[in-house]
Amino acid sequence: MLTGVSEALENGSRRGLRIQLLAVLVLALMPLLVLSSVQGLMEYEQQREREIDRLHAAALTASEAITAAFSRADGKAGAIASWSFALMDDPAACERTLQHMARADETVSNIAVLDAQGELVCSAVQPATNERNFGSRDWFQALRDGADRTHSDVVFGAMSQRQVVLTVRRLRAVPAADGTESNTFAGVVAVATDMSAAARLVRRERLSADAQIALISRQGALKLEGSTIIDNLFENVAVGALLEQAQPGEAIRAQGTGMRSGYEVIVASLIPERLGVAIAAPARVFEDWSGISVISTFAIPALMTLLVLVCVWVAVDYFILRWLTYLQRIAQLYAAGRLDLVPQRARKAPREVARLAAVMEQMAASLDEQRTELADAVDQRSGLLREIHHRVKNNLQVIVSLLNLQSGRISDPAAAEALMDARRRINALALVHRSLYETDDLRFIEVAPFLNDLIRNLGDVLGGHDSKIRVDVDCEELALSPDQAAPMALFVTEAVTNAFKHAFSGRETGRILVRLTCEEDDQCLISIGDDGTGVDPSASAGTGSSLMHAFAQQLGGQFETRVSGLGGYEAAVSFPISKSWDD
Repeated sequence: MLTGVSEALENGSRRGLRIQLLAVLVLALMPLLVLSSVQGLMEYEQQREREIDRLHAAALTASEAITAAFSRADGKAGAIASWSFALMDDPAACERTLQHMARADETVSNIAVLDAQGELVCSAVQPATNERNFGSRDWFQALRDGADRTHSDVVFGAMSQRQVVLTVRRLRAVPAADGTESNTFAGVVAVATDMSAAARLVRRERLSADAQIALISRQGALKLEGSTIIDNLFENVAVGALLEQAQPGEAIRAQGTGMRSGYEVIVASLIPERLGVAIAAPARVFEDWSGISVISTFAIPALMTLLVLVCVWVAVDYFILRWLTYLQRIAQLYAAGRLDLVPQRARKAPREVARLAAVMEQMAASLDEQRTELADAVDQRSGLLREIHHRVKNNLQVIVSLLNLQSGRISDPAAAEALMDARRRINALALVHRSLYETDDLRFIEVAPFLNDLIRNLGDVLGGHDSKIRVDVDCEELALSPDQAAPMALFVTEAVTNAFKHAFSGRETGRILVRLTCEEDDQCLISIGDDGTGVDPSASAGTGSSLMHAFAQQLGGQFETRVSGLGGYEAAVSFPISKSWDD
């Protein structure tokens, strides 16, 4: 039977000492962790803002560098446009001049001069294809329609085979004979700025190793230098809106719907509303010393907390739990009856545990002494009870002997039969007392051997040794208290006696079956049946029937008669097993 504590342990509703101590420590350290986390987040945000500011500066620097390249290209285009009429008549000299000017600036990939129809006059780089007329290009038509200068979008150079932006200026027409300027459209000069070369200049000067540069136009983003992080970065972004927001000399942060997470992108204007430069870098701040300080802000308190928890875990296990486990094993051995054990190892335990072990040892010694006293008292009581049962049995045997002597002197058969009935009943009671003082446990009687002894005695008394009436016993293993064994013995005695007297009239042979069966609900049935002549109605109100009714009531059961399975008469009683002996 479980006590309240045992039930709690069985149900798992009690938490261990280690877990409770760890919970207390976590609660105690929680303010430190919270403050450290808040401080770390603040430092992280500050570092993130510094990174964004650095990208802003890099974007403005890139914008200035590329814009400077455009300005140089525009200066070259202006110089050539002013004196192009001197070069138009000598294509070879024109090409040498353009090649010399292109080599002077590493960002210039090509310089070309076109006539009024868009035909190529001369170029610093020879065309890679047979295409020599560029009159259909937007930038050419814009200058033919009256514009003095313009820039193209990022295009793939037909002659340089590179990604370039063309700075295009209108050629100065040949002056009139009188020296006056002519407004006649004479052609254009185009200076191609190599955007990859411009990007390399920016990278060498300002950009960190993890940042990359790209050009953005209304057609999308153009990655440079084999960039890997620009891929699909602006796929779902309204690039035109970014170009409109980016004013010359300013840099804006690209945010909002469509931007891929994990990146910071800063955009600066190159050509207002047409072309911009984007600086992209992973949004991380942990690769420099300031980033490490941010990590340490989180990591050091967390590691300290973890170290404290581990130390407490180990300390609790070493100084407390292992000794409690040892004392638990000792207590289990005490519970199993090993009260002579001494917890020797506990002498090396901490003082408090050693005191507890000493108290447990004293308790075990006291319990052992009490157990010895109780065992002696039980032995003495058992001896007295056996002596009582033995004396009662002897007294009953004396009474049986006296009845035997008296019955031998009585000439009246009815009186002699009454004395014999009394003898059989007293003999059954004597057998109960003999079984009690012969058993090891005075609280109960093993029914199977008891019934066999009882039937053997009854057979000797009723039928003699030469009787041809067979009495069989079919009994399950069962133990009954003396309070139930006595009335059961008397009930069986009456039923077997009645069977011998009334079942086999006119017969020398017969069979009587005594059966005891039990159900799972501790309900037992004892029946005495024969293969004789059946129920005798005239005998139902006799002394034997009345006694069987009385004995059945003492058993707490119900007496009934019926036709037996052998074809004769059967007396039975169903009764519950009393547990008073097992309390």
